[in-house]
Amino acid sequence: MKVSGTDKLLYLLNLLVDGDYSKGEIVQKFKENNMDISRSLITCYIEKFIKYGINIKSVVNDKRENIYFFEKKDTNLEFTKQEMKVISDVKKILMSQKNYDRIRKTMRLFYKIALYIEDEDDKLNFIDFGYYSTINWNLVRCLEKHCKNKDVISLDYILPVGGNKIITMRADSLKISAWSQRLHLHGLLDNTRKFLHLPVDRIYTVKNVADENLSFKDVQDNLIYKVSKTIYEKSFADEKEKIIDKNGDIITIQRPIDDEFLIIQRLLYFCPEIYYISDEKIKMLFKEKLQSVRAYYSNEVDR
Repeated sequence: MKVSGTDKLLYLLNLLVDGDYSKGEIVQKFKENNMDISRSLITCYIEKFIKYGINIKSVVNDKRENIYFFEKKDTNLEFTKQEMKVISDVKKILMSQKNYDRIRKTMRLFYKIALYIEDEDDKLNFIDFGYYSTINWNLVRCLEKHCKNKDVISLDYILPVGGNKIITMRADSLKISAWSQRLHLHGLLDNTRKFLHLPVDRIYTVKNVADENLSFKDVQDNLIYKVSKTIYEKSFADEKEKIIDKNGDIITIQRPIDDEFLIIQRLLYFCPEIYYISDEKIKMLFKEKLQSVRAYYSNEVDR
């Protein structure tokens, strides 16, 4: 499993804040979590921690092994206003990366460090991760398991208009939306070809897990559209899309029709340099959205 250096750093620091470990035990812990790390890299990371003022200490045990740990101090941990601003800026950068697992690991680390902050305002500011502080991470771990197994699950979902609804779907993946910045559960609805993306903060609980996968269809329709190469290259990357043809400044894009809302939002971004849309339903929805936008701004002028 390919894991970034940042995630390895976070995982190692979380380990050392929690307990005492030899290099061999650290390597084993990484393996248990489907990650690899060498003893030399552990040394490199520990040296980085020490360089930046993180109190990593070591003692020699009976087996003449170095045991590494985070030195917990009884004294109060205090931050200046400038330090708190730097911490706040770092958290904003982290959250802008849209890597929810990295955000989760960082939050876990911050909560451990916050135990040594006596000032309540500083403590609350230190552990405040905005929207991510409202997420039920136990539920996220549960959903991750169902996504991995592609389970058919029934969810107690809180509707935006009020009240609850039971939604049955096959869990597929968890991702942060590029548009709303919220964490969404993606999956296939019931026995249809319709794909859903549900905000995790609106999922109350998983009510039921089917014993066997229902006969949900795996086949996805693909959307083909043509757009200006210049404007497309300025847009954010979408891993679901692939370029299948180039003709001068016009490129042809293929992507699955898995989320109509996000597709329409993406096509709106490319206006007015879209030259072809293959799917009639997407084309109709796109035209309706353009007409509603035009009507809205016409009314704005009239007012």
